[in-house]
Amino acid sequence: MRHMLAVFYGALVGIANIIPGVSGGTFALVLGIYERLLKAIGAFGLGSVKVLGGWLIKPGDSVRRKELIEEFKRMDLAWLALLALGAGIAILASSRLISVMLEEHLAPTLAFFIGLIVPSIVVPYRLLSRKGWREALACVLGTGGIVALTFLDSGGTTGLGLAGLGLAGAVAISAMILPGVSGSFILMMLGEYKHVLDAINSMDFVRLGIFGLGCIVGLLAFVRLLNYLLKRFHSVTMAFLTGLIFGSLWVLWPFKALAPGAKIATGVNIWPGSFDATLAWSAAAFVLGLLGSVGMLWLGRTRPKSGGEKSES
Repeated sequence: MRHMLAVFYGALVGIANIIPGVSGGTFALVLGIYERLLKAIGAFGLGSVKVLGGWLIKPGDSVRRKELIEEFKRMDLAWLALLALGAGIAILASSRLISVMLEEHLAPTLAFFIGLIVPSIVVPYRLLSRKGWREALACVLGTGGIVALTFLDSGGTTGLGLAGLGLAGAVAISAMILPGVSGSFILMMLGEYKHVLDAINSMDFVRLGIFGLGCIVGLLAFVRLLNYLLKRFHSVTMAFLTGLIFGSLWVLWPFKALAPGAKIATGVNIWPGSFDATLAWSAAAFVLGLLGSVGMLWLGRTRPKSGGEKSES
């Protein structure tokens, strides 16, 4: 059951990461796996490579095999693999559906995601060991930073071809693990979002490989920084992450004035007009999202606890 739950959690995080404006980090926080995920990724280092290399040289050596097994346990690799499996399946299965929903049913789709996110704000708030002016300032800065990003846009691409795709992967994956910061939104700003979706839909392994390599490099570097901040400045960092979630609600506001061919990131938020079918469907989608989020919160609070998931408060 725990294995299936890990795959399910990975699927939710994977789906979130391909939606402009939705953060996989937010879902990881809601599900209570955020800090465990950071610690597991941050555990990989040169020592891990050394242990793996030693085993590859002498795979029949019982001592080196035992060292490899212990290293895998320290890295929480089995759990990470299940998360990655769920995320990979979800991304491949939903990339086309998400594209269609955002293009043809934008308002209800965004309303659904707002419904998912609103209850999640309680998760990082509960992890605050202090609630002073520093935490309040960090929250305001996080919210303002996300809103400010919505006024930035890139109409072209990075201009660096395949190298630009790798660079975009490194930057976007760093954003993907921050609650409230959408990696897909960053890709859109860099002009690479459509290229990545096209590569997924066409199974272009060359472009996907270069993008994936960039993601790995960016992830390993950024997670170490985030782990350090959570260890030294836990409450302030969590308050900043809470602000990022607040800011994502601005990005996801369902009713937007979009120029022809424009995406979420370039839309101007407007107030809905008279009650119509779009508003009704959006309201229903919002309620459905709320129910889904409450369900995820319930799963997060009732799942078995492990030492790797305790916060460093």
